[in-house]
Amino acid sequence: MQKVYKTLLKAEPERAREQLEDLAVRLSPRDYAACERLRAVAEELVRRGLEVTAVDYQDGSQELEVVHPQARHIGPVTVDRDASGTGCQLSWEEWVDVADEAAVARTADTVTALLLGVGTAVKP
Repeated sequence: MQKVYKTLLKAEPERAREQLEDLAVRLSPRDYAACERLRAVAEELVRRGLEVTAVDYQDGSQELEVVHPQARHIGPVTVDRDASGTGCQLSWEEWVDVADEAAVARTADTVTALLLGVGTAVKP
């Protein structure tokens, strides 16, 4: 089992970037370079008022956990990078109750809100 280190980034983008740079110096030159765009994404998310935690793994990989401070109940979105550092995978996991018709409707509302929200906010 590998160790995981989590660092909650400061709310000021410049200070968050400094924290990320301090964490990145431990990486190999290859991983340092590959994480450059992920650090830029983290800084931009902080700038937008989101709470960002840098997650560092013992093997040199890094990802972000992002939470909306006023909506913690929806859980974090994880931002993970590919090996080259030019692509990221976004993940949001949420277990929901579907035991009755009201719960099924809430689940459908959540999926619809997520897809419509992303669909209207992000242009192709």
